[in-house]
Amino acid sequence: MEIDFLKMQGGGDDLVVLDRFLRGESQRENEAPADLDFARLALSILDRFTGVGGNSLVVLGRGGKERLSARGFDAAGREAPLSSAGLRCVARYASDSGIVSEGDFRIETTGNAARVTVIDSVNVRVDMGMPFSPDQAAEIREKPAASFTRGILVGDRSVSYTPVSLGTPRAILFVDNFDFPVARTARRIAAHPDFAEGVGIGFVQVCDRENLRIRTWEAPRREGIAAKGGDCDCAAAAVVASVVHGFTDRECFAQLAGGTVFLQWDEGDNRIYLTGPGLYVFTGTYDFEEAKG
Repeated sequence: MEIDFLKMQGGGDDLVVLDRFLRGESQRENEAPADLDFARLALSILDRFTGVGGNSLVVLGRGGKERLSARGFDAAGREAPLSSAGLRCVARYASDSGIVSEGDFRIETTGNAARVTVIDSVNVRVDMGMPFSPDQAAEIREKPAASFTRGILVGDRSVSYTPVSLGTPRAILFVDNFDFPVARTARRIAAHPDFAEGVGIGFVQVCDRENLRIRTWEAPRREGIAAKGGDCDCAAAAVVASVVHGFTDRECFAQLAGGTVFLQWDEGDNRIYLTGPGLYVFTGTYDFEEAKG
């Protein structure tokens, strides 16, 4: 079976997009059929050696409450939430292709609807939601830093971190530089009993009140496949920790490994908005072998 696809990326987080938003009554040539096993397709098409390669497969369709829906699948074939980069890329394509005519709209995803705003021909703003304290399940607002700081013992060294969650628990640690083994250090921290349920680690260097440098680490899943696309989620958590500690303003830039994004922690609605690119890479046709029997 031949399936048309679009490869996109945002800050190095790459995805394969299938457009199943039917604009007419008949199915287009090389369009993925509705009954296709998308989990199995994700395993095949996202393989970086034998497939197209990517962190996620995104299938577009008509939404129930919103005009557009998007389902995400990771490289292990599991249905998974769309990352910030995934939402930006979907929004960019939906706007450019005429699926939506508004610049500000919602994308229906598994469990909720994400608000996006197309800023220009490259950048899209995503509503990342409100920050919460993972251990207290309480909404975070700007308060004295001491009320958020936690301390743990890693080996013989005391480590202080700020816990922030926007759906995934994050431990934010402030550092002077990145002259240390980031992945190895993050693994040792994540192995602490306080993080038995899993955690994403963010190391943050404060350059000035408007600029952060961030390096992130995501815990591998049971199958050994590392989680992808969490850099922007971690950046959103980092700006909250930075503001709470008085290091930055509520609007700042975050330099990630894959590029720079702009973050706004709105004082009125307490939501975090992230603006970054959604970019086209190439289009193609994938030859997918259906399961027999």
